[in-house]
Amino acid sequence: MISVVIPVHNRLDYTRQCLNCLMAQTYRDFRIIVVDDGSTDGTDLMIETEFPEVVLIKGDGNLWWTEATNVGIRYAMKQTDGDGPHFVLTLNDDTIVQPDYLQSMLNAWQAHKPCLIGSVSVDSENPERLEYAGSAFELYTAGGRHLAEDYQYSYANLISKADHVESQSLPGRGTLIPMEVFAKVGLFNAEKYAHYMADIEFSIRARKAGYRLIVDAKSIVYEIVRATGIQVEKGLTFKQFINSFTSIKSPTNLTVRYNFAIEHSRTKHLYFCFDIGRICAGFLLRKIRMSRVG
Repeated sequence: MISVVIPVHNRLDYTRQCLNCLMAQTYRDFRIIVVDDGSTDGTDLMIETEFPEVVLIKGDGNLWWTEATNVGIRYAMKQTDGDGPHFVLTLNDDTIVQPDYLQSMLNAWQAHKPCLIGSVSVDSENPERLEYAGSAFELYTAGGRHLAEDYQYSYANLISKADHVESQSLPGRGTLIPMEVFAKVGLFNAEKYAHYMADIEFSIRARKAGYRLIVDAKSIVYEIVRATGIQVEKGLTFKQFINSFTSIKSPTNLTVRYNFAIEHSRTKHLYFCFDIGRICAGFLLRKIRMSRVG
């Protein structure tokens, strides 16, 4: 049984599209749990009307991604009856998947267990563009890179060279997690990572507990890139960049980055300084390149 947990907020059309994709899955032993965190655009009514089989849990608008996901996981944990392994699949609503997606994820888990299975991510408007295929990093000087670089950000290149990639972390955008993992490492940490990095931090805990983190090349999530949150690489102004350090919607939120550095890095405060320095340097370099092009 797979419990697909999807946190949503005021993205009715994306949510509908995502649910339609899941309804078309060839693998049928799954339930969908949508945690609607205070939407005001009629998302809840749409789900109740068009997808009555979906479990709908409503929040008050203060759950954000992490606690909304935890709410769905807690519900799933109470429903683990019957034989066979049980899983949670974390998924965002700004994604599209093919009918064989769930079966592909299960096949990958069977081949590599004990493990968590992550999805390859491609741009929904340009599926050849590889957005995510795993990550590599070290915990001393905040160095790291996206493994999509190894394949020139080309999905065709990836699939021609590998059927899976071993990663050092996994995002929440299409990750299959055996239910037993939560018993060993706990849920996502909503106190320290309300919206960003909770998925990365959780996967690191799982890896420390002995689970491999596998990105399956055949399990594809088509990511609606324009729908993602604040992206520091997408041409922010200086003011927007500075504001990103305090925004709960930002991956560069200083409190979140600090919490991660203290909890998981080898060098604590030094790592945090390197991390923020790397973010600032990257922003300034992009600004210089853009000014030269302009």
